[in-house]
Amino acid sequence: AGCTVHEVTPVLDDGPILGQTRVPVLPGDTAETLAARVLVQEHRLYPAVLRRFAGGQRDRLEL
Repeated sequence: AGCTVHEVTPVLDDGPILGQTRVPVLPGDTAETLAARVLVQEHRLYPAVLRRFAGGQRDRLEL
């Protein structure tokens, strides 16, 4: 599991990946517990990618 931020293009889910974070699936996870951990990582990843993108960096960020 994890989250990805990519550049938007006219083709669905086709833009280059700008950042990704992996989130492990733990024993006993439910959809809700996993989604909660993914959300935390989304809140870390998106602003970091946005700052880099605004500064002209387009290389992939792995958190």
